[in-house]
Amino acid sequence: MGLLRRATPSSTRGRLLLIGGGLLLVVVALGLLALPFRHAPAAAEAARADLETAKAALESGDVEAAEQAVRSARSHADEVQGAVQGVGGHVWSWVPVAGGPVRDVRRLGNALDDLTSVAEVGVGLVSRVNSDRSTLVDDGNVDLEVLATVIDDVDEVDSLVDQAGAELDDVADDRLVAGDRLGEARNEVVEQMQPLVDGLATAQPLLAELPLMLGSQADRQYLVALLNPSELRYSGGTPLTFTTMDLSQGQLSMGDVVDTSTAPGTAQSIYWKKVKGNPFHRGRLKVLTSTMAPDWRVSGNELANAWRSLRGRRLAGVVVIDVPALADLVALTGPINVPTLGTITPDTLVETLVGSYDEYSDPAQRKEINRALAPLFSERLLSGDPLDTAKALARAADERRFAVYLRDPEEQAVFSDLGLTGELGDAERDYIGVFTQNRVPSKSDYWQRRAVRSEVDVRKDGSARVRLTVQIHNDSPPYAQEGVDPQFGYFTRWNFSSVLTVLPEGAEFTGGTIDGEPVRVRRGNFYDQTFQRQSMELAPQARRELVVEYDVPAAATVESDGSLAYGLTIDPQATVNPQSVEVRLRFPQGYEAGALPAGWTPSGPRTVTYRTDALETTEVFEIVARP
Repeated sequence: MGLLRRATPSSTRGRLLLIGGGLLLVVVALGLLALPFRHAPAAAEAARADLETAKAALESGDVEAAEQAVRSARSHADEVQGAVQGVGGHVWSWVPVAGGPVRDVRRLGNALDDLTSVAEVGVGLVSRVNSDRSTLVDDGNVDLEVLATVIDDVDEVDSLVDQAGAELDDVADDRLVAGDRLGEARNEVVEQMQPLVDGLATAQPLLAELPLMLGSQADRQYLVALLNPSELRYSGGTPLTFTTMDLSQGQLSMGDVVDTSTAPGTAQSIYWKKVKGNPFHRGRLKVLTSTMAPDWRVSGNELANAWRSLRGRRLAGVVVIDVPALADLVALTGPINVPTLGTITPDTLVETLVGSYDEYSDPAQRKEINRALAPLFSERLLSGDPLDTAKALARAADERRFAVYLRDPEEQAVFSDLGLTGELGDAERDYIGVFTQNRVPSKSDYWQRRAVRSEVDVRKDGSARVRLTVQIHNDSPPYAQEGVDPQFGYFTRWNFSSVLTVLPEGAEFTGGTIDGEPVRVRRGNFYDQTFQRQSMELAPQARRELVVEYDVPAAATVESDGSLAYGLTIDPQATVNPQSVEVRLRFPQGYEAGALPAGWTPSGPRTVTYRTDALETTEVFEIVARP
């Protein structure tokens, strides 16, 4: 106390004046330093608008407009950085309370700068890949040097996106001065970035494998098989026409187009090493019956093995595409001219190729048409707009009309992640997969119409009793040739089908009927899934009905709050006429379903229903019912 001295009023006022004057000088100085901040929001908004314009221009194919928009975005982004990253921004960032929002603004500015750089690299990338100036693909050949620059650009974009993400991660959710405005701005940017992040996760693994697949280190040969859905295998259409693609240092050459009449041995039963665990391969088979397994990871492998046995060369992979998917590729580049047929449009291609056998009494003429169409895949694959082609093939893969099998496990894994390998969906809970196979060689599957109905009663422990009904209508027209229908061959209207129902893992069959008459149900295992199959004979316009009843051990998972989460995957078969599907799902007494996925509607107490007239892609659902 003795060392402390009580200040007089006059000395206190003087000190307050000195402190106040000093604070006033600091506030004035900080205010002057903050003047550039006034322009930052407008410049940031202008930069964002420019980037949106560039995105729209790229989507419409206008690369020049995109380049102009990105240049404008760069100008505005630089203005933002000049405003927030200068001396003023640095000083303000250390001011108590106000410094936090300033640091967040600077982080947002850095993220904007990085994303503008992404756009700059991206426009150059598109120009090299997908424009009139592109030199990546020339006359069906891939320039590996240009591909290397594309890979470098994508890696640079990935690095810039990581930098932007790190800046955004450090932006606070809430600040004392700014509130949650900056956090909301960050969330908006993160949401807009997500498709780019997802795209990079898809593109980078593929680009890493692409040079090897194009023969950069060793020549590669791939088998291309054209599938005819008027004669079905469980996997899809029967492979009736083949060609090979040879790739060496990005240079493509096509092999001869062959079919059952021009490729010796394709119609003969031969031996090749079966894929381990494939229950559909027994003894000697024909190349044409190698693809019975419903999963193309297995059928593609079997077809590759069969071709090696037939031709003596080990393939790097197999590509299969059916006629409807080929029509989608033709739609990208316009009508085509085919010998003896003239001009074919995408709308008429399927009917002309697989639905008009009566018009070609000479099988040789039909095979000539098929051989003329087989090279279309490779021609369309390496011509036109590669992004449009990729979208068309991705859609075809979703419909199980296009699939890729590759010998190299790493390459196969990349294509599996892309959803291009034709594998069956997840069957851990409930699963529906109905596939038919033509037992007597004919083209009558062109007229097949199929309706599938599943009635599911879920129990409180998550298990379920299921009644699956498959109705098949052989909607064929009258026999058009002279004489009596032979019930096989190109022109028959009869259909002899093997109906395969693939069910969830661990499903136990409890009974079955065909047209109301009991049948013996034999259980088989396809890796992790259960299956059974029945034979049916369908005269013209006949309708047959198969019913299979079974128990699923874990159709729903029991959550910690007692809720039941029912999961269902439905796989299509690539038929000419997609099948209809109806699922009636009933939960135990005392449970009520919550929000329903698209396509599902309430249909009674504890009951919900899903309906589609045309199942074209794999559908995956989860429905939660709470007590």
